[in-house]
Amino acid sequence: MWLVLCDPGDLAGMWAYAGLRRRGLAPLELLSPGDLLFSARSVHRVDESGASFEVDLPDGRVLASRDVDGVLNRAGYARVGALAFATEADAGYAREELGALLLSLLGCLAPVAVNRPCATGLSGAWRPPAEWTVLAARAGLPAAPVRLSNRSEREPPPPGPDEGRVLVLGEQVFGARVPDEYAQACVRLARLAGTDLLGIDLRRDGGHRTVFGGADPMPDLRLGGDAFLDRLLDRLTALPAAFR
Repeated sequence: MWLVLCDPGDLAGMWAYAGLRRRGLAPLELLSPGDLLFSARSVHRVDESGASFEVDLPDGRVLASRDVDGVLNRAGYARVGALAFATEADAGYAREELGALLLSLLGCLAPVAVNRPCATGLSGAWRPPAEWTVLAARAGLPAAPVRLSNRSEREPPPPGPDEGRVLVLGEQVFGARVPDEYAQACVRLARLAGTDLLGIDLRRDGGHRTVFGGADPMPDLRLGGDAFLDRLLDRLTALPAAFR
């Protein structure tokens, strides 16, 4: 079984699910993080042999982590509805606990997930701009200086015009057309970030030079078109046999 895990309003995730179905990937399920957290019955085991879970799906079937062959993971955060009679402190505590539970459940799927969860992001690490810029420079992408200040009243300078956004999946780059040296640097950045699937923005600086403009692990997949979906299908179906 394969999964596309995304929030209900994630149009890019829905697009990827539809595209994978058209390509014959089956059985394929579309789930939200809430389906894992708020099922009628759930079992989560963590012991010396590893971790696993079983949850009841809305139609009565049981989803077991051991039966999952691959996951497109676009979990944003644990959504918590209104909590009757809860104080703001109690609601905040509930959000933190549910987020920790969701991270643990996703950890059971990490070996077969694109992208893998980590402590700083359910679908890959979210980093502040300064940290992304350091990684981009190490990867060989030109980067504009980052100015840090504790003066909150000072607004950051406006970004330059967009040069384009690229998607990195494994060793391949999709989206905007960029020179080979930029494409290779984008692949290195994704590798340094430990992220299978990464969106990277490129911008023009004041001297009309193409520079790194930002990155995130949950980009709009539609930028990659059919070529991206073909590669994603290959990625999901070519996982190590040990995980099957």
